[in-house]
Amino acid sequence: MLRNDGPAIETHGVTRRFESRKGFLFRDVTRTDALQGVDLTVERGSIFGLLGPNGAGKTTLTKILATLLLPTGGVAKVLGHDVTQDAAWLRPRMGLVLGGERGLYNRVSGRENLRYFADLYGIPTAEREERIRSVLERVDLLAAADRRVEEYSRGMKQKLHLARGILHRPEILFLDEPTIGLDPKSARETRKLIRSLVADGVTIFLTTHYMFEAEELCPQLAVLSKGRIVARDSVDRLRQLVGGDRTLEAEAYGFDDVEVAALRRLPGVSKVAEEEFGPATRLTIRLRTDEIGIEEVQRALPGHDELSVRERRTSLEDVYLDLVEEEAR
Repeated sequence: MLRNDGPAIETHGVTRRFESRKGFLFRDVTRTDALQGVDLTVERGSIFGLLGPNGAGKTTLTKILATLLLPTGGVAKVLGHDVTQDAAWLRPRMGLVLGGERGLYNRVSGRENLRYFADLYGIPTAEREERIRSVLERVDLLAAADRRVEEYSRGMKQKLHLARGILHRPEILFLDEPTIGLDPKSARETRKLIRSLVADGVTIFLTTHYMFEAEELCPQLAVLSKGRIVARDSVDRLRQLVGGDRTLEAEAYGFDDVEVAALRRLPGVSKVAEEEFGPATRLTIRLRTDEIGIEEVQRALPGHDELSVRERRTSLEDVYLDLVEEEAR
């Protein structure tokens, strides 16, 4: 039975420093701070999304929470237990899916892979075959269960990773980029499976580069940049953090600095970003209020016969880029 007391994950000031040596007699030491004081709380029975650019520290944090890597400093608790002191208690209660080609045995079948992991997890022999059949059916691999894994497509291997991750019925599941490299159909099936696991009471900690996936799956999100959490909230609240849920886009063959400055002075404008698209230039205008719309932007940019202005809702990708860009300054 799942415990319901306290958060699923709680971290306070978690840091992680990596050291590498080079040079004559390896005397030169290079230190890299992958995590720089991460504070995070994740409630039980939810899908929590962690976003961040490459090198931000997402995989490092995931490995610390999954007891695969020790933090350099701070405290990290999963299911109420310290990841450094209670790793033996935690490991049978958590699942980890890193994906990719590693972690599977290619020369044996999918079913035989799961038998091996079932023995590692200590699943009773009397339950093993039925448990394997159940997870294979859940990830839609039952028909391919007795084929060698080396014959599997990348999507099928990712499904087998997921089957391994849920075989021992964990209370919390860590998914690091679970749909990367999958075709759209396989990715959709994987997202469906993730939602069904939460319906069973499993807590999901998800890292992803796909903004639409995070927006679809995760009620709560955090953005990690340069080893720090720069924002944590629901998608709607994050939109407000970067200036509201309305965005206007103006596109034409070049804008001068005076025009861009005029846009920034319009009431309710929180940000104007400029981006080149071949011969055209696009201005992305983030709005805090409803004070202006398409007509006001058109009047502020006279003399562009080819001007195109449209309104759309601020996307999670907009929010993410704004937050990461702000942190980089």
